[in-house]
This record gives sequence, structure tokens and C-alpha cells, in this order.
Amino acid sequence: MLNFFLKLFGTPDTAEGKEPMLNLVLPMIGNMLAEIVKDKATDFVEKNLEEHLDKLPKEAREALDGAINDDSSHSHKSLLDLVKG
Repeated sequence: MLNFFLKLFGTPDTAEGKEPMLNLVLPMIGNMLAEIVKDKATDFVEKNLEEHLDKLPKEAREALDGAINDDSSHSHKSLLDLVKG
């Protein structure tokens, strides 16, 4: 799923100082995934999500965690922190 969003919105181009739509979408993706995990019917997702996040490229994981860390609507520092509440 993350690959879909990376292809759709691109990746941050820090060399030119550009901030594409991906920077705006990553916190929403993180919140969406956290809400899925919080549902009692999908508790098993938390473990599976962590395993899949570990398989992400380092840059994608850092971008996702950084976007969640920078989101001032909560105090979470990473996607796993957000999911685990």
C-alpha cells in the first residue's frame, strides 16, 4: 500500500527543497492504519503491521515516522507508537 502512495505522490526531494503531496498524505495514512489496528476485530493486524513495516525501505519508514512525529495533533513519534497508543 505504501508503494502505491510513493508512486502516486513521489518522494521528498530535499536537494531542491520541494515538499510534494506525500508529506501531507503520510500522517493521514498513519492515522488510517492506526484506526484499523485499534478496532478490536483486527487486533492481529498490529503484529503483522510491525513485521511489514520492518520490511519497508529505510527511507520510506523514516519518511512515514517523520511525518507522524511532525504531526502536532498527537504526541506519537512513529507509526508503531501511534498504533500501540
